[in-house]
Amino acid sequence: MARWPTLGFAAAALLALWRGAVELALMLAALAVVAWLVSPLLSAPRAAAQPSPGDAHARAVLGVGLAATPDEIRAAYRRKMADAHPDLGGSHDAAARLTAARDTLLKRGR
Repeated sequence: MARWPTLGFAAAALLALWRGAVELALMLAALAVVAWLVSPLLSAPRAAAQPSPGDAHARAVLGVGLAATPDEIRAAYRRKMADAHPDLGGSHDAAARLTAARDTLLKRGR
C-alpha cells in the first residue's frame, strides 16, 4: 500500500471534475501521477551507510581500505593467497578466511 497518496489525489481529481473544476482536477491528476512515481522511492528500504562489522573484519583480513575497488580486493586476495594456500605450505583455515573475506566484500559490490 505504498502508493496510497495516489488514490487520494485521484479521488480528489474525480470529485473536482464532477463539480466542474477542470483546472483543479488536472492539477490533482498531475499530483496523482507524481505520487505514483515517487512514493515507491520514498518507501524503499535504505541501504546502511556504515559498513557492517563483517565488512570491517573482511577488510582487515585482506588488508584493503574502505575505498578499495573490486579489482583491488581481488589483487589483495591473490597476494595473500600466494602465502596462505594449502598447496603452497599455508593452512586450509587461512585460505578459507581469505576466501570468505573476498566473497563478503565482492558480494556487496565494494
